Amino acid sequence: MGSVSESHQVSYGSMPTSRTISFLTRAIVSVICVVIGYAILSMLISSKPKLEIVSGNRSFPAVIVMEAKQIPIARRTVGYGTADALQHADVPTQVSSIVTLLPPTTRVGYVVQKGDLLVELDDVDYKQQVVRAELSLATSKSEMALIAVESCAADERAELARRDQELSEAELQRITDAFKRGAAKQREIDIAKQKTIAATAASVNATESANRFPIKEERATSTIATKQAELALAQENLKRCKVLSPIDGVIQEIDVRVGEHVSNGKRIVRVVNSGNLEIPLRLPSYARSYVNVLDPVNLRSAGFGKRHWGAHISRIAPEDDQQTRTMVAFVDVEQNPNNNFRIPPGIFLRGEVVNTTTATPRWVVPRRALRDDRLMIVRDSVLRSIPVAIDYSIKANFDQFGLPDYDWAVLQTPLAEGDLVVVDPGGNLRDGMSVRSILATEVAAE
Repeated sequence: MGSVSESHQVSYGSMPTSRTISFLTRAIVSVICVVIGYAILSMLISSKPKLEIVSGNRSFPAVIVMEAKQIPIARRTVGYGTADALQHADVPTQVSSIVTLLPPTTRVGYVVQKGDLLVELDDVDYKQQVVRAELSLATSKSEMALIAVESCAADERAELARRDQELSEAELQRITDAFKRGAAKQREIDIAKQKTIAATAASVNATESANRFPIKEERATSTIATKQAELALAQENLKRCKVLSPIDGVIQEIDVRVGEHVSNGKRIVRVVNSGNLEIPLRLPSYARSYVNVLDPVNLRSAGFGKRHWGAHISRIAPEDDQQTRTMVAFVDVEQNPNNNFRIPPGIFLRGEVVNTTTATPRWVVPRRALRDDRLMIVRDSVLRSIPVAIDYSIKANFDQFGLPDYDWAVLQTPLAEGDLVVVDPGGNLRDGMSVRSILATEVAAE
């Protein structure tokens, strides 16, 4: 019993000593961490770079500027139009029939020459029409030959009747002379007169019958000509059963299939030759004073994948469109239809007409320098915002300003020589601020 109580007393006596040691350990570690942190902070403060205090103009915000100057600008007008092939054919059928053949060469995208077979139609009915027209013509020619024979016979009968009339009149005259001498009786005179009258009537009838034959011959000639025309038409319709390409070009569309019935006038194939194009550019009406024939035109495709071509104005329409208030300038283009970089018919184009005869000094600024039709300029290191009026926009490179911009605005409002134009006015720049100007040419040189 005595040993157990002694051990408990030893245990309870050691507990305050352990707590003290733990407290001292934690305190020492905390002090060490604070000392290390203070040492790091002192080292960072001592090693920081010392900034120079800027005074004077260098304390103002810097802006990139360009020196305003006038440069020769040729007036440019933008218009839009759709390229159209001058040579294109919507090939129709000229007869009604059934499609019996589409040659292997009649496929969209295939090149065809003038006279190549495009489609063949059933020609059985038209062959029979040719046969019937040939037989009808032969019949008319036979009737003409028969009329010629009858005409000759009628002429001979008329001649005989005329001679008989002459003989009868001579006989009547002899009997009349004999009666005057008392050698003939009145009855003989009456008989001679009757014969003369009968001969005269026969001569009149024969002459009338003979005179009808020229009219019959003319009618027969007209009938033969009509039958010949019918035969020619039947032969032409037979030829039309083979539809041929009227021009050189490329097949764009095919509207029929074998076995289909096509009516007269129905389009079956479209052939396009892209060698010669016509582009009607619609320009603003006010541009008529600035656009002339032979002015260069920069064409490019509208939308994505822009492609560029060069051309010139060929013709100008005399009237303006009162609804759209536009004028039409025509651009004729000759090109190789097999070139992959050709202008395809049907493409919608943007055309920029350059008037080379009106190159005058103008004030130009980058488009990005304009904010709500106002321009920021620097005069005596102070920003000033001035309103400006834009005459027109152009796309070009002006290396003399030291800027990579391609979009520029030609101003109607004049600027002062030597004005410094802020190239890109930001949202923090305000009218009346003092700024430090940096020329764009100096930035480009660096």
